[in-house]
Amino acid sequence: MKITAIAQQAISITRDLIRIPSESSNRTKTPSTNQEAGVVHYLKHLCNAGNIPWMVQEALPGRHNFICLFPKTDAPKLLIVAHMDTVSARGMKNPFAATLENNRIYGRGACDDKGPLASAFAVLAGLTSQKVPLKYDVTFVGTVDEECSMSGAAMFAKIGESYDLCIALEPTGLQLINAHKGVYRFQVFTKGVAAHSSSPEQGDNSIVKMHAIINDLLEYGAKIGSQNDPELGKATLAITQINGGSVINIIPDRCSLSVDIRLLPIQGPQKTAAELKKLIGDRGIMRKIFSAKGIHSSLEEIHIQKFLQSLSDSGFPAQATTASYATDCSKLTEKGPCVVWGPGSIDQAHKTGEYIETSQIEGACRILCHFLTES
Repeated sequence: MKITAIAQQAISITRDLIRIPSESSNRTKTPSTNQEAGVVHYLKHLCNAGNIPWMVQEALPGRHNFICLFPKTDAPKLLIVAHMDTVSARGMKNPFAATLENNRIYGRGACDDKGPLASAFAVLAGLTSQKVPLKYDVTFVGTVDEECSMSGAAMFAKIGESYDLCIALEPTGLQLINAHKGVYRFQVFTKGVAAHSSSPEQGDNSIVKMHAIINDLLEYGAKIGSQNDPELGKATLAITQINGGSVINIIPDRCSLSVDIRLLPIQGPQKTAAELKKLIGDRGIMRKIFSAKGIHSSLEEIHIQKFLQSLSDSGFPAQATTASYATDCSKLTEKGPCVVWGPGSIDQAHKTGEYIETSQIEGACRILCHFLTES
């Protein structure tokens, strides 16, 4: 098979995708609706040119997952997922220029997640065009809104079949991740009664009310952090925002608090939400922002073993690691074993100088070609 040609195509697709703004929040040049529409249109064109079956699935109003199929009867089912959205390009210089310099491609989404997406798509399309048989029945999904809500993956999970392995493409430096933490984010609002600060007894201080809740939340954080996972460490609770009061001489009648919890895979978001609701009680109003499960896939799974072998045979360490961040796997873990993997460094993700090294894309193509083919 012509892996070099596939890798060059992956580099070209990466640059094309970077030139298509698809920011899912705090947008600079992305349309206010249908944020991933340009990426979907581009992938449709590639599929039509390569005779690859495709479909779209509405995940949010006007925003569609892109699904393409590489079928093989009676073969193990493989799901490959990459997200089409990026974080905001605000503060970047020429974020959509896709500049290639010193074997690095610069731009918003270069490593998160357009380089990984391009690598897998180029391999699948390239092997198809070269008529190289696959050893898996592959479904490739480009999801929407991973950076904000993971709604694309959640919607696909509702209709998708079970699978023998899911690979979520993220910038892992080509190292396999078999476990990551979950997330539960929420806000708390307390209400009080405004009064002149010279007569505080005539009011009801919403900040003081929140202070008691904060103390209880910190105790709860210590409780959930008492359980240690040998690979992932401990769950964490972080209070990340607080806002209350209007001016210095008025007793505040409202206060808000934002909290980010990172959970171990055995600590489910639903149970956490129920415990928090009981803890806060009627002292405040609780509003969920986002939740996602953690994952922990056994390295003894046969197809994970085969992927590790492909890493080794391609000249890369056949090792697995863990991550503290969550991925689309959070919404897909009930459908089958999940791993996270892809080219690029997570240290570059979301930064103003985001880039991906072309050698990482080339390595990803070699590994995937080995894993997907009969050879």
